[in-house]
Amino acid sequence: MPKWIRQEFLFFALFICLIYSFFPGSNSSWAQTPPASPPSPGLIAEVEKKEKKAGEKIWLNHQEFLRNGEWEKSQRELEKLYQWKLNQGIRNHYHYAAALVRESQEMARQGKSAAIPGLLSYAERMAPDYAQVSLVRTRLLWSQDFPSLTNITKAAWLLLKGFFLSFYNLEEALPQLANLTMWVLLSFLITLALFSFFLLCKYHSFFSHHLKHLLRVEKGPRAMGMMAVLLFLLPLLLGLGWMWLFVLWLLVFWAYGTRADRAVTVAFLLLLFLLPTGIRFYSSFLVSLAGNGILEISRANTGVFSAELHRKLLSMRNKNLKDPNILQAIGLIEKRMGKFAEAEAHFLKWAQLEPRSSAAFNNLGNVYLATNRTDQAVEAYQKAIQLGPSRTESYYNLGQAYLLNLLLSEAESEFRRARELRPQLTFFYTSISTRNPNRMAIDQTIELSRLWKRVFAETPERDKIARAFWQILWGQVPLKYGEAMAAALLFLLALIQAASRGKGLMRNCERCGRLICSRCTRSMVIGQQCSQCINAFTTRTPTDPQVVRQKKAEVAKYQDRKSSFARRLSLGMPGGGHLLQGRSQEGIVYLFVFVLFLTKIFLWQGWISSPMVLHISFEIPWMILTAILFLLYYGFVQYRMGHSRSRDRRLGFGTT
Repeated sequence: MPKWIRQEFLFFALFICLIYSFFPGSNSSWAQTPPASPPSPGLIAEVEKKEKKAGEKIWLNHQEFLRNGEWEKSQRELEKLYQWKLNQGIRNHYHYAAALVRESQEMARQGKSAAIPGLLSYAERMAPDYAQVSLVRTRLLWSQDFPSLTNITKAAWLLLKGFFLSFYNLEEALPQLANLTMWVLLSFLITLALFSFFLLCKYHSFFSHHLKHLLRVEKGPRAMGMMAVLLFLLPLLLGLGWMWLFVLWLLVFWAYGTRADRAVTVAFLLLLFLLPTGIRFYSSFLVSLAGNGILEISRANTGVFSAELHRKLLSMRNKNLKDPNILQAIGLIEKRMGKFAEAEAHFLKWAQLEPRSSAAFNNLGNVYLATNRTDQAVEAYQKAIQLGPSRTESYYNLGQAYLLNLLLSEAESEFRRARELRPQLTFFYTSISTRNPNRMAIDQTIELSRLWKRVFAETPERDKIARAFWQILWGQVPLKYGEAMAAALLFLLALIQAASRGKGLMRNCERCGRLICSRCTRSMVIGQQCSQCINAFTTRTPTDPQVVRQKKAEVAKYQDRKSSFARRLSLGMPGGGHLLQGRSQEGIVYLFVFVLFLTKIFLWQGWISSPMVLHISFEIPWMILTAILFLLYYGFVQYRMGHSRSRDRRLGFGTT
């Protein structure tokens, strides 16, 4: 296959996949403070209820003004709601953001477009990490009549921004990644099964004929075919997994396959090295959605706290007293709720577990600053800067501590360092700064890299799910030997290649399709054509004209039947016709993309629904885009199929 063609369809397949797509100790005096007693659950619930009631009152006022068309008053209430969110120390309030998005859609249906930009602006401010806001803004831009180039550029940027945000927020990313991983794994397994079945259909007659030579028995074709079928189904008869069935077919038909078939077989066996890792990834996503604390820690990190969330985190802490992520999450919640003594206790435990953590001392300094212990806060911030000199938060917070002590020049120096590191973050907190403890200093939340490390950590629950999935495919082979098993299969393939090298076993005549066997005296192997075709189509060899006419008619009939069947197969299964015509490398890519489309269509919403996705917001455009992409892909495959038929005719293998 020409290099440019390979690059063309590989790029096309990659483009389709991307569309759907569719990570020492401390001896300071404050470090030895004894931990405080656990917070009272009733007190926390009372604080939560009071704050929730205050936010709901503002929200109800906004809705009333919006219904009455008093947009300016409604906007003032939204500003109050935004300030209330900042006072709580919440970065993402997804519930209010989703409600504002729905209100903007309702305004669009009622033709009240003046309120839409403001609603979406506050939706983004209520939840900066919410991907759905960007997607809805994209839809609104595209809904305009004849959008300008500026709107198209903005829509493309917003779509890209929404795509990246959907992987930034773990509550939205984990279901999406679980569905994506399962989609790719399932498509790979189905493609492997289809290719193995294709080899079975193409070469089973070769194996049956070869089996007769190996057993040295004279049996009819039907008897040898039945015996071959029993051997092909041996893994199922022995109770092994389904993958052994397909791998057996790949190995058995290696000796008869063309160079392109062998290349695809090697590619599949190499990809089997990645199968155990893919299964472990999928199991990690499932466990993270079900109970290893990832979602709870993520909500405590940047989301809305609640008494129930606090109780869950305390329960997880009691099971593992040395988990710094849980201690940090609990401390963040308690500090935002004004439970400073309890937050201090948890931050101190965290600092003792990770004495080299800059974030631990930064957050501890925030508690000291909130309780007017500025000297201890300065000491904590200086320790944080010493451990993490590139962290903006510690410089900014130290500047605030100096400012409270009226050390103006020192404060300005620290603020300047903060602006040099991250000007946008510094400007944001400077613009919202008040004496409120949740706005005066910057908390260091749990880094996303640590959360992803926790997602992929080995746990008994993850291993249990992965082993169950693996057992369906491979039977009793342990998952921990998955990579070793793939290596053993490649080694076995190398032995088969060494044993069959230089031995012309069997092939079909490329003109008439007759079986050519090197062990049969009635068939002589000369190139890719049988002796009859050589005699009939070689002018130097005198042959009976009647025999030549009959042979040409036979060749024409075979070639026409082969071409017609390949064309019909390609219409129903794109890529199948290319496999039949011997262009397996090209055909397997088309087949894999077809399976990707097929599994996506039948399982459009995925296996795990995401609570963060507004399904009404962007469903129809995605369906239209999917249909357009499929038609482009389908037309390209049929074009390539027609091009190959023309090539066969030019080579003299078509209908004559």
